Amino acid sequence: MRVYLDDDLDSNALIGLLQQDGHDVISPRTVGTRGVADEEHMRYAATNNLVLLTANAGHFADLHAEWTRRKQGHNGILIVYRENNPARDMSFEQIADAVTQVERSGVPLANSLHNLNFWRPRRP
Repeated sequence: MRVYLDDDLDSNALIGLLQQDGHDVISPRTVGTRGVADEEHMRYAATNNLVLLTANAGHFADLHAEWTRRKQGHNGILIVYRENNPARDMSFEQIADAVTQVERSGVPLANSLHNLNFWRPRRP
């Protein structure tokens, strides 16, 4: 999967884990979009055929709804919902595993929004 990270998940650790799983990962630091508005992140991902990965749930859920209303296409949004509780929040390893599960599932991504928390790996 070709993944573009929103600023809030732009971490070398996460990039490394996603790359280990075979994903092509684009960091806003490497393409000059670090710190731009959410709409610009969305536009960059859409223009470059990338799935956007974010933990900025509220803003990107709203953007998805707006783009759907305006019939603007995008390659998909994967959202990590955080509760600010380390015991319940997804780790970078779990996020990378969930992205891989979504890709392997074949679920359509184009013009859709997916909650990665539902794809959280179940570990003993």
